[in-house]
Amino acid sequence: MKAAAAAIISNLLFFLIIDGALCLENPQDLPGVYEVASNGQLNISIADIHKYEIAGQDGWFLAIGLVIENRDIRPILLSSNSFRILNARGEAILPSTDIALKSPLVFRELGVGDVAVGGIAFKLQDEDEPVALLNTDTQLKIRLDKETRPPGTPLPIGEPAKIGNCIVGIEGISRSNDGTMLRVDYIMKNSGPGIMLLKPRDYGRFGSLIDKFGWSYSACDYKMLGPAVAPGGIVEGFMTYIVPNSSYPQYLLFWPPDEDAILFDLGADAI
Repeated sequence: MKAAAAAIISNLLFFLIIDGALCLENPQDLPGVYEVASNGQLNISIADIHKYEIAGQDGWFLAIGLVIENRDIRPILLSSNSFRILNARGEAILPSTDIALKSPLVFRELGVGDVAVGGIAFKLQDEDEPVALLNTDTQLKIRLDKETRPPGTPLPIGEPAKIGNCIVGIEGISRSNDGTMLRVDYIMKNSGPGIMLLKPRDYGRFGSLIDKFGWSYSACDYKMLGPAVAPGGIVEGFMTYIVPNSSYPQYLLFWPPDEDAILFDLGADAI
């Protein structure tokens, strides 16, 4: 499981949600958890995905919100034309320009360390079953037949987990009396030899909360001590999430800076 550029994840994670990518009515949200595709130079993750029926017409539109991070040592060219949908018959479907996106992924040069967020639309036939999103420049794929549980082995809360140069632990989970707000307190230690720098965008993308149905939620509020953590230093913080009262938060997908993700099983503590 690769480190994410931004939340998620997900409707994942990690973290920037493109709300209503299309100028069409009655979108059908497709919940679930999507793996992050990475080759070490480029990280591609799905922020959200929506299905739009076409009234009075054959076929339907699939709108995918993407978060793309350039982790290479040189700039790269970014284009929506580099993406394809692969259907169950093995056919590659090109992006569609028949509809207007609110936040389209535009052709641009993506600098070293930069992150791009934008949507791409595809027009599919009624019988099409989308299987994967393909980037033709890198051959990176993200499966669209998603799981309701993130990839990886869930770790229990209360037990610090080592990942790369970080040690992370969930210290506690609390829920408001009306059940609509969940707070996760965590602690993170820099176990590496160098200084751990927390960039401003890191503050809001550390954790994606996922319920048992596959819906994911980004933090609505968060606090962390930083921004530079010396070797052996410890930072404490919290993330709060607004969730439906009927939801059952199940997992927390946590991304320490510049590391792979850690999956925590919240269990009964979050109900």
